[in-house]
Amino acid sequence: MTKREIKRPLVIKSSPKRVPVTHIRTNMRTAGMSRERYFQLLEKVK
Repeated sequence: MTKREIKRPLVIKSSPKRVPVTHIRTNMRTAGMSRERYFQLLEKVK
């Protein structure tokens, strides 16, 4: 996943196991995404 403003790529796990919270938080911080925005997007994919 790429975005011009991001200095490094995001790593998205695709394994069938649960993704660790620390992995999600790191990606959110890298993308500059708020917790509220994360949950808004999560609702769309459920």
